[in-house]
Amino acid sequence: MRFQLLRLLCALPLFLAFGHTQAAWPDRPIRILVPFPPGSASDLIARTLADKLQPKFPAGVIVENRPGAGGTIATAEMLKSPRDGYTIMTGTMGTHAIAPSLYKNLPFDPLRDLVPVSIVAEVPLMVVATKELPANTMAELVKLARERPGFYTYASPGNGTLNHLMGELFKQTAHIDMAHIPYKGGALAYPDMIAGRVTIMFDPIVAGIAQVRAGKLKALAVAAPQRSAIAPEVPTMAEAGYPGLDSTLWIAIFAGAGTPGDLVLRLNGEINAVIHSPDVKEKFAAQGALAVGTSTFDATARFRADTARWAQVIKDAGVKIE
Repeated sequence: MRFQLLRLLCALPLFLAFGHTQAAWPDRPIRILVPFPPGSASDLIARTLADKLQPKFPAGVIVENRPGAGGTIATAEMLKSPRDGYTIMTGTMGTHAIAPSLYKNLPFDPLRDLVPVSIVAEVPLMVVATKELPANTMAELVKLARERPGFYTYASPGNGTLNHLMGELFKQTAHIDMAHIPYKGGALAYPDMIAGRVTIMFDPIVAGIAQVRAGKLKALAVAAPQRSAIAPEVPTMAEAGYPGLDSTLWIAIFAGAGTPGDLVLRLNGEINAVIHSPDVKEKFAAQGALAVGTSTFDATARFRADTARWAQVIKDAGVKIE
């Protein structure tokens, strides 16, 4: 009963948004805004979707990059556009589920102003460690960290990123103390990791496994519900003894709240059909991403659950972004 009620509550914004829509929709190009630069995971996924949607939408599907300000520039651009299904965007757990708890003056409320169309992909994080670390498992790392509180460190691509918060959640769950070392991007942390100046990092698996395969780092675990096809030898966090640390970075398609429900459902159906095609699954997998494709109801439920989950982690860790 509680599950059915949750689904009804998640569906309510869609039902309220239903109304008359033009039979010719779409009769002009659909824009997909991307809050990150070209070459990012969100960009590659958006361009794959755009290419595969072209036959369904002959007027065209255009990808426009609007990077900067933690995703707020792209989101603000979409929310200034009419709610007619012609402007949608990619968003991530970081830009839309985590950001509201980090930034005091966010110019929008994702839960109020956005409608998740579908969670299109998940990118698992891998725990990579310097080869200097005298531990080869998460249990051994925790033992060392408890013996020397504050001595071991973890890197991240910056304060407030999912990588950072996963480190904080790991500390809270394992009851250990590790120092956070933020960088201006994950790639900048690798030289210090390789040199042994930083202990571990939670990073997207496609980046981490490349360093492991090169013999420069070692992999301790994958923060995902199941092992990754590109690193099947690496155990999950649950297998390592920490089942609560299975959060993956999701990438979703969002529309503005108030977009007619039939258009949202049409977009959901067309996007999911693309996502579930074998060649798209292969393209996503090459980037270390798992093709997902959810209903709007399930996307909304996960969006709300992750927003609440990370708000609590941020509060408990005292993370602040000024």
